Amino acid sequence: MMSLLVNTLKANVHLAALTSGLFGILGLFSWMPQMFYMVYPSDAYLVIHTVAEISCMAIGLSVFIVVWYSWPQTQNSRDLAIAMVFLAVGLLDFAHLMSYKGMPDFITANSENKASTYWIISRLLASIGLLAAVYIPRRSKNPAFHRLYLLTVTLTTAMALILIVSLFENALIPMFLPGQGQTMEKIAFEYVIMLLNLLAIYLYGHRNPSQQSVFLLRVSLVFNFVAGMAFTLYSSAYDSFNLIGHVYKIAAYYCILRSLLQTSILRPYMRISRLNRALRSMVAKNMSLYKDTKDSERILQQAFIQLGATLATKHDLEAMLQQVVTATGTVFQCDHVYLALVENNKTLKIVAYISSFKPPERFQFDKCFMGKVFTEKKPVVIDNIEHHQERIIEAVRQAGLKSMVGAPIRHNGDVIGVLEIFSRKEREFTQHDAQFLSVFSHHAGEAIKNARAYETTVESLAELSLLYSVVKDLAVQQSPSGILTKIAEKLHNLFSANGTVAFIMHHRDDGIHTEPVFSIGFEQKEIDHLQRVFSDGKMTWPWSGLSAMDENTAGENERGLITMSVLMSRRLNILPLLASGKLQGLIVLGWNDPMQEVPPGKDLVLSTIASQTAIGLERAYLYDHFQAMALTDPLTRLANRRQLDIYLCREISRTLSYHRPLSLIMLDIDFFKKVNDTWGHLAGDVILQRMGAMIKERFRPTDMSARYGGEEFAVVLPETCLEEAANLAETFRQYIEAAKFEMDVNVITITISLGVATLESQSEWEDPKDGLIDAADQALYQAKQQGRNRVECHR
Repeated sequence: MMSLLVNTLKANVHLAALTSGLFGILGLFSWMPQMFYMVYPSDAYLVIHTVAEISCMAIGLSVFIVVWYSWPQTQNSRDLAIAMVFLAVGLLDFAHLMSYKGMPDFITANSENKASTYWIISRLLASIGLLAAVYIPRRSKNPAFHRLYLLTVTLTTAMALILIVSLFENALIPMFLPGQGQTMEKIAFEYVIMLLNLLAIYLYGHRNPSQQSVFLLRVSLVFNFVAGMAFTLYSSAYDSFNLIGHVYKIAAYYCILRSLLQTSILRPYMRISRLNRALRSMVAKNMSLYKDTKDSERILQQAFIQLGATLATKHDLEAMLQQVVTATGTVFQCDHVYLALVENNKTLKIVAYISSFKPPERFQFDKCFMGKVFTEKKPVVIDNIEHHQERIIEAVRQAGLKSMVGAPIRHNGDVIGVLEIFSRKEREFTQHDAQFLSVFSHHAGEAIKNARAYETTVESLAELSLLYSVVKDLAVQQSPSGILTKIAEKLHNLFSANGTVAFIMHHRDDGIHTEPVFSIGFEQKEIDHLQRVFSDGKMTWPWSGLSAMDENTAGENERGLITMSVLMSRRLNILPLLASGKLQGLIVLGWNDPMQEVPPGKDLVLSTIASQTAIGLERAYLYDHFQAMALTDPLTRLANRRQLDIYLCREISRTLSYHRPLSLIMLDIDFFKKVNDTWGHLAGDVILQRMGAMIKERFRPTDMSARYGGEEFAVVLPETCLEEAANLAETFRQYIEAAKFEMDVNVITITISLGVATLESQSEWEDPKDGLIDAADQALYQAKQQGRNRVECHR
């Protein structure tokens, strides 16, 4: 009661303050007209008046729309009556606006009296409607308050009033006289409207002054009341008082709209929210009652069957098992639920649980209640666990658990785990609970089956994808190091090893030599250590069976994975790559955990990868070997003519692009036929081999030497001018002249003739390569003609 009085007092104080403020604005215009009062130009005021009236009509139409569409839910007769009143008022405001002087003629000729008549009827209708709404009940059973009937009456009345004023303007009481202004009758009507507003303010406040919607209606009436006072004070239809009255009118309409939004939209929504909360509370109570009834087991069992079907579609085994445990705890309202799977047919491993304490990770069958369920292979209910002291762990005792029920989890007819729940009360579970738990554990077993099948499928897909990727990489011709790097990286990613290093094996006369080509997760000192071990003789390899990896024995059974953990702190899995009886390489996977290694069951895929990779390495070695043979002279080990042509084309392109000189030396052994005739062709071959070695040794590392044919050699000198090339040629000529070629007990001396030519960027040869070779060959021919053992340059 006290709260109601306080709220009523606050509402009345606010209204009084609002009224004082609004009247104060009017007082300022009256007391200081020279500062505030003004008469606006007719054209400008017509625009302002049009905007104000359209705003009022828009708000009035919004009032009607809000109540019209919310009426089926609210059935509020009072709001419906107010909406109809403001629909009619909006139509009269429209007639008032269109009848204003300066607007196009509305039905009949426009006049200020006609506009004022529409105006006073509109305001009088709004004041009477708001006052009458006080006495209309919110939910009236009177058929007159049907919204279609009221709409018909409203539209008919409004149109009738509009036609009466337009057609019989002269027969009605004048509201405005030209040259005189507003009549006393209009001012009297304004005072009547103000009295109606005051009465409505009182009556609304007498009913429920603290309610928000009622307070907004009273605020609207206050604006209407003060607006009436402004309309009685104006002396010109275009002055400030008339403008203030229109502003107050817009505010009054806006407050009406807000009030009806409260009663027609917000209040029903709040009522629905309360009903919703009540309905939720009722549903919760009904669910509680259902659980206490005998039918609750059947309902929950169906829910578990649906949950089992849902779980069967999941593939994340860990998440699925945790969901099983969580659902079980929710249904049975237990805080201690455990799910364990059998491990190696010796122990039960807890894989998911909810509890106030962390259980041991593994249990022996004879040391836990789960073992009893697993051994008996049927649901077990224990009313008092104190009777089974040998199976109670200390954590269970400290938690105060008194009873339990467990059900086996089956897969293909075999028990693969146990689901059990505990309670702090004795005799908390019945055989019905055990059967209910069995249904769920059965579906959990099916879900585990699907999850494991999915994991197997994913692993198989990953292995097949890896094999396809390996074969695709091997199909692309690349270097041995490139092949081994890609395969090692794929294995590292497949098994998520802590470290991986790959070695290529080079077979030389002094044994096997290793070269690391890929490493990740290994320190350099570890790589060096492994390289030394793998490069050592086969008698000192630290694992058994690797001695079979020599050229004579390389059976299929020795190609498996080799595990080693003695050389380093980490555990190593070593994959040998054998092809054609030779060890082509090694891939080493390292694990920081000594218990961790490549998962079992990967022997086939690893063997396939190892054999395919080894074949790929062997093929890459052969390709490199044959490529070298195709471009190398077999006797002198220098480049042959094919490689010389390739190199010359590349260097000529650089010369022409970067404007650098390129020189070519063609040299020929003098009287080489005499050497063959005197000491034999074997001696000639030895001299050619020695000549190739001397050319490679005496010229610069950037120069390219080749055997051009027979006893003729060529040396390409990039970025070397003619004079510098001639000096190099002369130095080499002198070196050969002083050299002694020993053949058994014979010492052979030989001389050489050399021709030098240079290609400049401005050279005008049609074919630069052939032109350069021809020029050097001509210089060589000139040296031969000039007596041999000399250097000639082509200029």
